[in-house]
Amino acid sequence: MKHFYKNIFTLLVLFLATTVTKLNAQKQPNVVVLMADDIGLGDLSFYQKERGEKKLTVHTPNIDKLIDQGMRFTDAHSPASLCAPTRFSMLTGNYSYRNQRPFGVWTPEANALIDANGFTTSARIAKKGGYTTAFFGKWGLGGSWVRKKGEKINHAYLNGGALSYGFDYALELPEGIQNIPFAFYENREWMKLASSSVLKELDANQTGYATSKKHLTRGGLGDSNWDPKEAGSILAHKAVDYINKQKKNQPFFMYYCSQAVHIPHEPPAKFDTIKVAGATPGKHGDMIYELDLQVGLLVEALKKTGAYENTLFIFTSDNGGLSFDKDMKKAGHDTSNGLSGSKGSINEGGHRVPFVAVWPGVIQPKSISNEPIVGQDVVATLAALSNQTLDKTKVLDSADLLPYFRGTAKEKAHTYLMHQSAGGPTFAIRDGDWKLILKSDIKKKVNKLGNLTHVALFNLKDNLSEDEAKNLINNSKYAKRIAEMKTTYIELRKTGRSTVVN
Repeated sequence: MKHFYKNIFTLLVLFLATTVTKLNAQKQPNVVVLMADDIGLGDLSFYQKERGEKKLTVHTPNIDKLIDQGMRFTDAHSPASLCAPTRFSMLTGNYSYRNQRPFGVWTPEANALIDANGFTTSARIAKKGGYTTAFFGKWGLGGSWVRKKGEKINHAYLNGGALSYGFDYALELPEGIQNIPFAFYENREWMKLASSSVLKELDANQTGYATSKKHLTRGGLGDSNWDPKEAGSILAHKAVDYINKQKKNQPFFMYYCSQAVHIPHEPPAKFDTIKVAGATPGKHGDMIYELDLQVGLLVEALKKTGAYENTLFIFTSDNGGLSFDKDMKKAGHDTSNGLSGSKGSINEGGHRVPFVAVWPGVIQPKSISNEPIVGQDVVATLAALSNQTLDKTKVLDSADLLPYFRGTAKEKAHTYLMHQSAGGPTFAIRDGDWKLILKSDIKKKVNKLGNLTHVALFNLKDNLSEDEAKNLINNSKYAKRIAEMKTTYIELRKTGRSTVVN
């Protein structure tokens, strides 16, 4: 009899534990992180209106609606000024200088150096916290294929990629629409675009590069039915299918990396029934508009399934915007919203990006945060949402944004912000309103600082545009500040110390 009651008690405890787990899972919000490719602040019509532009160059009503319904961060930054290092950081919560290839892993067959460095990923954290996890879009950080000695790579099957880093489901473009392979992979299997599809060498006409702004002869291995105009629609509708299949009592984490608006700019005639090609003064603008339609489609799917009210939806970009479309420029388009620089630059236009968070019932509509944050903060935020203690030996540069979302933050998120670009000047450090830009003499993109020369000191509080006329680098009044900030940057790099407050 004693054993009988003991067994009953054990079963009761298990039942209660399971019930509590299910209830917690229902309360945990779904998380959708949508990272655009090459979107600057000025690419969104909200910021064009805010600047007082009388004639908008592109309309982004769906993204503007997110801003209206949630919180926008005025001082948000991509982890780097180019996509590959940013994509490493967005997964791991670490600045890419902690990687042996600090300026990014640019080929799908190369080691992503995530596991080799003992890092974790946002997906692994979310999964451990009870989330189902899904990746959509441009992977772009290496590790899609694991090279095996003596064996050729089978391009019809990914033996790496998102499923190796904590995602339960993945629809991947290993290098986006910009490089080989020009093909989709669903759960590692090459997803044929038509029954007649074969993997073959494509020319620049088929990849869209023949009429692009650069790389005019770029072709390469891909699906014989590849058409870059269709990539966005395929991606977005597959994500909708995923949303429709999710269980109501099981939270999900979706990391959606749009192909838009990286070159080649090949806008579709229509996205569903809505005209895209020719909707704006230039192809670049058309692709921004297509991105907005993707956002709208995902939000609509979340609302139709009833998931939206319990979803944290984040919109951001991997780096600053593009500035070379002559037609858009002629129409008055300013991708950087008045900031200096654009994609690839160490200046603010290279890495100050949109960051919008919507969470009905939690985040106040039309709210604004001036807190300096970085895109990789989504990693620590996911840990907090899933009630996990973040392993700060593996995640060193990610701050929990929940206190800012809830309006309860009492401390700043980061001690310092660290910026980098592939071209020169190479590095920068933010300390409050102060930004020191440093040039390195390193010739190769290796994990070395080299000799650093300080080239600019800006007080962003009164010189956000980084006007060179207000460059304080040669002002003796600021010599001590310059020396201290440079010393701090070198110390942070050499010691590997964390850049977050807690």
